[in-house]
Amino acid sequence: MNEPTKTNGAPKTWGASSAEFYASLRDKPIQIVTLDGKIYKGMLVGVDTYDLTLRQANGAPMLLAKHAVKFIQADTPGA
Repeated sequence: MNEPTKTNGAPKTWGASSAEFYASLRDKPIQIVTLDGKIYKGMLVGVDTYDLTLRQANGAPMLLAKHAVKFIQADTPGA
């Protein structure tokens, strides 16, 4: 019987997962910057495998494809 080989390499994951990151931003003001440089602000209200749902200041929902996102950050007032 073959036994699995042990390696002493770096762990495959460490730190917070993306799910934990998204959960920490749930219902908080955020900024999403897309690959084309557009900035969207609102509250993160939904996340699934492929999309993010943002509630804009006017209350309208916006669905953004994750593949179009450059980065996401908490929106700090006055910044």
